[in-house]
Amino acid sequence: MINEQLLNPQSIVVVGGSDDVQKPGGKVLKNLIDGDFKGELYVANPKLDEVQGIKSFKDPKDLPNVDLAILAIAAKFCPSTIKFLAEERNTRAFIILSAGFSEENEEGAKLEQEIVNTVNSVGGSLIGPNCVGVLNSNYNGVFTTPIPSLDPKGCDFISGSGATAVFIMESGVPKGLSFSSVYSVGNSAQMGVEEILKYLDESFDPETSSKVKLLYIENIDKPEMLLKHASSLIRKGCKIAAIKSGSSEAGSRAASSHTGALASSDVAVDALFKKAGIVRCSGREELATVASIFMHPELQGKNVAVITHAGGPAVMLTDSLSNNGLDVPHIEGPKADALLEKLYAGSSVSNPIDFLATGTAQQLGDIIDACENDFDNIDAMAVIFGSPGLFPVYDVYDLLHEKMKE
Repeated sequence: MINEQLLNPQSIVVVGGSDDVQKPGGKVLKNLIDGDFKGELYVANPKLDEVQGIKSFKDPKDLPNVDLAILAIAAKFCPSTIKFLAEERNTRAFIILSAGFSEENEEGAKLEQEIVNTVNSVGGSLIGPNCVGVLNSNYNGVFTTPIPSLDPKGCDFISGSGATAVFIMESGVPKGLSFSSVYSVGNSAQMGVEEILKYLDESFDPETSSKVKLLYIENIDKPEMLLKHASSLIRKGCKIAAIKSGSSEAGSRAASSHTGALASSDVAVDALFKKAGIVRCSGREELATVASIFMHPELQGKNVAVITHAGGPAVMLTDSLSNNGLDVPHIEGPKADALLEKLYAGSSVSNPIDFLATGTAQQLGDIIDACENDFDNIDAMAVIFGSPGLFPVYDVYDLLHEKMKE
């Protein structure tokens, strides 16, 4: 179960924290420091009294009570450490970055189950093992980069794979995609994608919660739970996009060696997603693109103005829109003529609206305003603009940013 100590800890100990920021224990500590964690921050390291300027305890028995423990130590030491923290230091949330558990061998699976039993016995939360951690507005509990900009209205992202979480964030950030929270569940020893989604559903607030959820899934252990809470979130106004990997025999084998995931029938996955209303994506670029589209208001109507200073891309986009159920309607009349007078000779406003490679930010603003206020047959605008190498274009992107906000 997800608890307050996991979501908003008042104190965190990094067990295995170090000065080496090229190792998980060092990097997660640096990310916590750089993220300006507001609570008490401790390190447990048997060799040092101070790590990255943070007080370090050589013996965990000297630690004070602590809400959340992030472990970056060998798998074999995790069960005893967690047992001590849970029973003696009132720790109720754990993130295990370490690998070497059920994804590796039977002995690792026994260690994993021992940890789950301990955490469950005190009503605690466990993320991992074999994960990159948790990221939210309260703390940067991950050992990776990038750390994307966090926004309460950004998307919630749950991933069965830590590396894939990074891979998808790297794809989303250049598109302007913002994140509200990121959960990397790894082996899903106690909580998997389904349990996190359940929490997001049960705690959903239409005023404050993100309305976009992204999922990367290697195995669906609890299809009924996924269906119930995905459907519920969608009924509440959310949009969900997901990748379900491991659909081929070879891919299933790869997933099994990665996080211990087992195969799910791809036909069953398709049916489940369709019934729930989840948009299935095939790769990171598609998922990031769909998520970016979901962040915008839903299109009302299907008439699009294609605004461009490059003819060829506009033709291709017009084909793509027209061939997939949208319209690029002809624009004409006195208001169109008035707009044309504001553009350079040779421009066209018939739609696509082509204001030439020499077009300016002022002209682009005039076009956008005309599409917004003067042309009744336009529901949306698609702008194609890049640098033709003639002059700086930063003012264009400033203008687009302002127009999108308006």
